Amino acid sequence: MTALITAPAKPLRSALTLPGAYWAALRQHRTALWLALALFALGAAALTADRLWVAHAADVFMSSDCSIRNTTVECGGPVRGYLDAEIEFARNLDRMGMAILALPCLIGAFAAGPLIARDLETGTYKLAWSQSHSPARWLATRLVLCAAVVVAGVSLLALVQRWAWSTGPALEYARAPWYERATYGSVGPVALGYALLGLAVGAVAGILLRRTLPAMSAAVAVMAGAVFVLPLARPHLWATETITWLHTRPPVTPESGYPVARGLLASDGSRLPESLCWGPVRDPEQCFSEHGVTGWYTDFHPSSHFWPLQFMETGILLALAAAAAYAAFRLLRRRTA
Repeated sequence: MTALITAPAKPLRSALTLPGAYWAALRQHRTALWLALALFALGAAALTADRLWVAHAADVFMSSDCSIRNTTVECGGPVRGYLDAEIEFARNLDRMGMAILALPCLIGAFAAGPLIARDLETGTYKLAWSQSHSPARWLATRLVLCAAVVVAGVSLLALVQRWAWSTGPALEYARAPWYERATYGSVGPVALGYALLGLAVGAVAGILLRRTLPAMSAAVAVMAGAVFVLPLARPHLWATETITWLHTRPPVTPESGYPVARGLLASDGSRLPESLCWGPVRDPEQCFSEHGVTGWYTDFHPSSHFWPLQFMETGILLALAAAAAYAAFRLLRRRTA
């Protein structure tokens, strides 16, 4: 009688099971990553609740017999409560916009310090590299995990911010225009582009400096500069439109237009600076006559340029992020060669 010997069945790997390198990186940084996801969700939930509350407050107020203008004494409380809800909603939109603008700096600091530089500074990277994990794979696992959290969290915040900003009742206090820095940077894919650039810059800083605090400081400084400087090129990423007026009419910008440049037009078609004929001792009409001024011009972006500008700037940011990530891998390879 022959005994039937069977090899023990190998456990089936679940489709949701992470590879070993990713699982190790997730366990090492699970507290920070889960906390980040929780904060993203909390911020989105708070803004959603505020948006629903101001809509409810508007519905309740509109269904009453009160009016904001020509208010009676009996309506003082309801009017004040409704306007307070509007003001708080506008403030929360601004706060969320500023928070999303600050995220690239925070992401860069986390990537530079706790994610990369700390392991290099303390020498714990040697354990991972000795377990058949190459330096490139060690870096890739950390960047991929962090990028997944960043993409999910920032996309959620940007979508909720855009929904809260662009929908809802007509309020007494107008929302910020689409081209205002905090609004523009928080209601489109540009927010995600800056966040991923922060991650890549943090990786470069962590590998280059190899010390936690200096790497975090460098990443914050670079990203703060990027968030401030790069938007200066924003008006020039797409062709502007131009409107003109006679000089007897005041210069204006079309409603919802993003003003880029404004000045005077001479009879020969040349453009003159707006300040040419303004001053405490200047006679505007005499100045207009001397320089042959026939009208005004305004270069602007209409609201229809929002998405072209967003996609152009996002493409530039993703290209910069890819270049920074490539530089991080090259630096790591050079230091471990």
